Amino acid sequence: MGGVLEGEGGGVVERSRAPATRTDFDDTMTAPKFQQGPSIEYSAEGLQQRVEGLMIVRCVVTVEGRVYGCRVIKSLPYMDEAVVSVLEARRYSPATRNGVPLEVNYTFRIRLRLPR
Repeated sequence: MGGVLEGEGGGVVERSRAPATRTDFDDTMTAPKFQQGPSIEYSAEGLQQRVEGLMIVRCVVTVEGRVYGCRVIKSLPYMDEAVVSVLEARRYSPATRNGVPLEVNYTFRIRLRLPR
């Protein structure tokens, strides 16, 4: 893509690059890997109710490793907001295919265990 378009009056308008194409993560790719960011902390209610188990959250991971657009697929009581806010504050290495970074819909599986 790229290039220029002629505008009226002889002006030149630069065309922006097409946005990255997002795809679903699959087994032909290397998975995003955690790089930095906060740890998941229990909400007060989650601790009080002794919530444990598996959460499944689907998010977009960009080629820059940012996480956004998270949707909870499998919830745990009192923990959805805490988990989503931490995921969206973290940075990951991007998913890659043949060494090329990709923007992907990625499913995080997060096992929550009460502190001992």
